[in-house]
Amino acid sequence: MNVKNNKRRRESQDKIEKAFIELLQIREIKDISVSDLVKITGLNRSTFYANYIDIFDLADKTREKLEGEFSNLFADYDYFNEHTGALKMFRHIKENQIFY
Repeated sequence: MNVKNNKRRRESQDKIEKAFIELLQIREIKDISVSDLVKITGLNRSTFYANYIDIFDLADKTREKLEGEFSNLFADYDYFNEHTGALKMFRHIKENQIFY
């Protein structure tokens, strides 16, 4: 059953997004294909197209997800203690870094 937020679907989306971000480190977006992504992830093309319209839709959804995660870091920001927000931000960057 391919429900909108089932575990398998979320795992597939996470794999695709991670592979996409990794490829963006070494290629321009126009040089990334669906074939590249399914080769890296081991998923089927149909899985990609069940979740995204095309590479640019994937880029938009990935950007929105990352922006949301980053802004959630400051949802409970303590404005009276400047250090808590900075620590959260740097911890998030460290945990999510992808460098080659």
